[in-house]
Amino acid sequence: MKYTGYIDSFSEINLPYHTVDNPWHYFSGAVISCDEMTLPVSYRCHHDGVYTFKTEINIELHHLWWLHFNEESYPLYIGQIVRTQEFDAKFQQLGTEYGAVYHHNQTCFTLWSPVAAYADVIIDDIKHPMTYKDGNWTITLMGDFHNKNYIYGVATNHEYHYVIDPYTKGLTLNAAAGVIVDPKIEPACFSDHMLPSIKPEESIIYEVHVRDFSMHPNSGVSPEKRGKFAGMIQSGTTTDDGLSTGIDYISSLGVTHVELLPINDFAKVDDIKFKDSYNWGYDPLHFQTPDGSYSTVPEQAEERLLELKQLVMHYHQHGIGIIIDVVFNHVFDRPTSSFEKLVPGYYFRFFEDLTVSNGTGVGNDFASERLMARKFIVDSLLYYADYFKVDGFRFDLMGSIDIDTMKMIDEVLYERNSNILLLGEGWNLNTALPDHQKTVPSNGHLVPHIHFFNDFFRDTLKGNNFDISETGYMNGGGKFFDRMFNLFRGQYYDMHVQQTINYSEVHDNHTLYDRMYYSVDRSHNELLLIHQMTTIFTVLSQGVPFIHAGQEFFRTKYGHGNTYNLSDYINRLDWSRREKYEKELEVFKKAVALKRNYKVFRLTDYQDITSRIIKFDCPSPVFGAVLFDTEYEFIVMFNPSEESCTIELPRLGVFDTELSTTQMIDQVSSKYMLKPFESAVLSKRTSY
Repeated sequence: MKYTGYIDSFSEINLPYHTVDNPWHYFSGAVISCDEMTLPVSYRCHHDGVYTFKTEINIELHHLWWLHFNEESYPLYIGQIVRTQEFDAKFQQLGTEYGAVYHHNQTCFTLWSPVAAYADVIIDDIKHPMTYKDGNWTITLMGDFHNKNYIYGVATNHEYHYVIDPYTKGLTLNAAAGVIVDPKIEPACFSDHMLPSIKPEESIIYEVHVRDFSMHPNSGVSPEKRGKFAGMIQSGTTTDDGLSTGIDYISSLGVTHVELLPINDFAKVDDIKFKDSYNWGYDPLHFQTPDGSYSTVPEQAEERLLELKQLVMHYHQHGIGIIIDVVFNHVFDRPTSSFEKLVPGYYFRFFEDLTVSNGTGVGNDFASERLMARKFIVDSLLYYADYFKVDGFRFDLMGSIDIDTMKMIDEVLYERNSNILLLGEGWNLNTALPDHQKTVPSNGHLVPHIHFFNDFFRDTLKGNNFDISETGYMNGGGKFFDRMFNLFRGQYYDMHVQQTINYSEVHDNHTLYDRMYYSVDRSHNELLLIHQMTTIFTVLSQGVPFIHAGQEFFRTKYGHGNTYNLSDYINRLDWSRREKYEKELEVFKKAVALKRNYKVFRLTDYQDITSRIIKFDCPSPVFGAVLFDTEYEFIVMFNPSEESCTIELPRLGVFDTELSTTQMIDQVSSKYMLKPFESAVLSKRTSY
């Protein structure tokens, strides 16, 4: 019968084995051996079918070891040793630069695998043996290897694996191999172009999927650029009726940042035949390389880098920052991932019973708390910040990333750019990480520059996110009215106003339009007004507003909730709706302009907020507040009911109507007749 032993510490081996009557005698004389040495081991104890052996000296892990006794031999695999603090302390290499570092006359390869018995760089089917030291495998190859394909061959757990470099900056089609590229390559003027200077509290985020943005036939984007990075920067595009689309359209909205769903290499979409399947990109394969399906020439590795840099630069030239969505909480497939092949068991979490932690719900949880896993995350973020000049990162399932890692991310990125925008999903997931180590709002004070998606805000406005029939304040006739004033002022249980991301729609779950359609029995016009109320409240509340692309023109996914792998037809932005709802779109732009132009809509100090934002009495369930800016007073009102309400204005004087979703009134004084489901903002100048 075949058995396998496991190295669980530097001096301990555990062997699952059949019952032995006298193990002290049976295992006497046992040894472990590799090609270079033999070490005696002593039997220590037996528990639950597992026999434990001890060595007198530490086991050197970069060898293939065997356990021998009674003329039997069994291979030793790397076990729990890799998940010990001793392992991290011994083999951490926090200052090392990994990957293929290219120069025109040489390329230096560095790989981390303290448990590999040997490692090779393979180029043109030629194996170049690497040298081991302190956990690293290195080799410098002389000559110009620019654009050469490469792969690692690594022996771990008695098998020889072909492994793509997790630090590779280039890939062949569909990630068959890494490609040696020069990450410094850049489009003309990239180094000198001006980056927008936008403080986090001034931000208005617009979330878009690269592919969704231009796939619709009415997008005006050239057919060969649709679904590509290039489609996001083509200027002068219009709908059939001549209305702006593309980058010109986004620029007209007044948003400060565009957040891109994952753009790194991911599974399930072919680089060439990308139209044959669809995916949002939350199945990460290789983290430091743009996905080929977004490139117009995916077979040219460096072109992907150029096209992404061109995208960033073009948006910067429009005064808009770029945030990229990063997925460091899991990998697409743990057993076949480069991480698992290089250091089995290290990069992923396990419960005490050795079952794989799966708080993410997709098969595995990346062990960000381990030093070299943390280093990989930080190195990847610095790569995009330094080489691509991105302006922020959105962390998918951030609650499963440990707080110390996020503290380090916060510190190193903030040091480089005090305006870096960092945000993430702070859900408390059932991962093996203890609660006090999770990046959730209750630990948010430890990462002051990181923002959290505010699900309390979302659910208050439209009802429980996971029950489409549930209602909130906007679609429930004023339900949760008691929450609304604090919600508007950015006062929440576990996070500071500077950390809240206010949202009512995101790529996940039903669009706001579909949610309103399914949750209330109203006319189409009433649904639009309720939708507008929700979106305008989201924009004007204290905190950072987050808008899903197309939300401003009532995006629909035809009733589908989870569309991550559905068709382009369901997911693409329907630019014809942009034409249909031009009037409503102008109201949205007014709300964005108010947010940007007047500081009272984006305060960060609670003393300021409590003194400058005052609630006034309105007929229930109407919400009303007065805001005092330096030179203006504002009155905001939202009516979630089907009844008109006469509002006694709480301030004297003549007010201009800045925004109304139902009426065309230039000025008003004393009273305002608020129509059913109307949103309104009034203003009066107080100093000249």
